[in-house]
Amino acid sequence: MLSDPQSITYNGSSKSLPRTAVTPKGSVYTSSDGSYRVEIERTIVGAGDTYGVNVKLTRRSDNPDAEQAFEGDRNVENSVELGFVVDMTRFEASTVIPLLRTALLAYVDSTLQGRLLAGEV
Repeated sequence: MLSDPQSITYNGSSKSLPRTAVTPKGSVYTSSDGSYRVEIERTIVGAGDTYGVNVKLTRRSDNPDAEQAFEGDRNVENSVELGFVVDMTRFEASTVIPLLRTALLAYVDSTLQGRLLAGEV
């Protein structure tokens, strides 16, 4: 199990996220004010010869339109998720996974990110 608390840096500011939940599949870490949440979940993929680990960071903000009669209690949440899928043998995983991660993060540059957020697939 990962250490408790976890720490993230968001927009140059460090945030401490203590563990707030443990499930059979993973853990949830949440900042004291509830604005930041990290969810880590492990799953079996396919026929059971591979597993996945997903890490999702969510930022929650109060509803900017709280005066709206039907949406006063709705919060705004935006998330980014990173998933790893690994063969159970872990063959070459220690070298291949970091290279794949680096390549994917470089691929999703600001231009592609903007296009994806605009709805292109």
